[in-house]
Amino acid sequence: MTATQQEPKTGRTVLPTASRWLTLLLVVFAVLVTSRSLSEGIYDIAFANLALDLSGLVSTVGLVYCVGYGVEVVASIAAGPLLDRGNPKTVLVVAYLVKIGVFVGIGIGSTFLSSHLWAIVVAAATVDLVHHIGEMALFVLLPRILDAKTLVRVQGIGGTIRSAAELLSPVVAGLVIALLPGSQALLVAAGLQVLALAVFAGFIAVVARQPGSAHPKPVHAQGPDAATSVKAASTAPEEEPAPAPAPLPSRRVVARTLATSPAWRRFLTFHALTVLALSTVILSLLSLMRETFDMSPARAGSFLAFSTIGAIIGGLVVAKAGPEGIYSSLRWATALAGAGTLTAALLGGTQWILAGALILFGLGFTVYLRSAGLLVQLRAPAALLGTWHGLLDAVIRIVSAGAILATGFLFDRFGGRPVYLVFGTLLLLTAAFWSTFGTQDQHNLGSTPLHPAPAPAP
Repeated sequence: MTATQQEPKTGRTVLPTASRWLTLLLVVFAVLVTSRSLSEGIYDIAFANLALDLSGLVSTVGLVYCVGYGVEVVASIAAGPLLDRGNPKTVLVVAYLVKIGVFVGIGIGSTFLSSHLWAIVVAAATVDLVHHIGEMALFVLLPRILDAKTLVRVQGIGGTIRSAAELLSPVVAGLVIALLPGSQALLVAAGLQVLALAVFAGFIAVVARQPGSAHPKPVHAQGPDAATSVKAASTAPEEEPAPAPAPLPSRRVVARTLATSPAWRRFLTFHALTVLALSTVILSLLSLMRETFDMSPARAGSFLAFSTIGAIIGGLVVAKAGPEGIYSSLRWATALAGAGTLTAALLGGTQWILAGALILFGLGFTVYLRSAGLLVQLRAPAALLGTWHGLLDAVIRIVSAGAILATGFLFDRFGGRPVYLVFGTLLLLTAAFWSTFGTQDQHNLGSTPLHPAPAPAP
């Protein structure tokens, strides 16, 4: 048999193997996201119920969420450099173990922990802190172990599964709390975290078996020139030790680079305005439907499912578009979310129109957030991704928190319809901003002083 005859046979053998590997990878990641999301839904509601039962005041529920939001901002700033210098896989495992310990400690019936409000607030803040650090660790880890195309597929499918799990988690949480009242519900959350930890180990094992990759990418890098150093170490004679990797820049240097880079400064400005509008709209949908459209709490809650349907579709759209579709998605997804917001404000009194508007908003919301996150994962310096993402995330969270707080007062003063008209218009405006984010800006995102120098042409 000739060489030319063997080539097609080899192709037929390799491609199904790669396809099966990708399918297995996506299935394992889907189970990971599902278990994490269900656990999150259960412990969020369980902590809120515990706080309400102990105090009898709704304001204490807000206190629990407010403290959690604050520690997440701190985590975004503080944890980034640690992830860059350490191993994000280890950090993620520790985050799982801490959450499991907190849930078991309260859930086994400890009278002290479950009967003091301050203990519940501290426990909820601890869980929010380590959960957010774990999310950051996964954000940093995925680009280090997956190529760009696989990363987009994984993140897109993850967005779809997370949205579906968020639709299901309140129902599951309600059943769990009905069967296991009080702090015992946290034991189920702990069990789901144990499952997630086991599935995460399986996910890493599947990644390591990627076809055609005898030497997979390292789990963590030590600096911008780490890849070069590893290659040099593998080819250098044994008597010549590999050069020590250069120390990573400080958080202040990274912040200065973000502030002085025109491309990243424009990205952060557009991104902050977009997320400000998106997060405020999604968190005030219930208020709009109850106060403006006079829906009952149950009916308003059921209509939120339509935005989740859009979010489920959005994750699949991101996975299908691939890395090439990220930049255009920032533009059209924002416009779609703006159109859904304006439609809900102007025509939401007709319920079938409201349902369609919520689907449009959920679709645009998910596609935009997933695309923006992928852009950071693919364009930030790989060795500084934790610090880079942490600083961007902290700015976005602070801006969004201020906007959400102000929106409550605006709702009471002017009503929901004018507020939604403003945010819908803002989303259309940011879509126009994103349309000016051209090829040169996209190139400049990857050419800051902290990015590795391009390899010389041979």
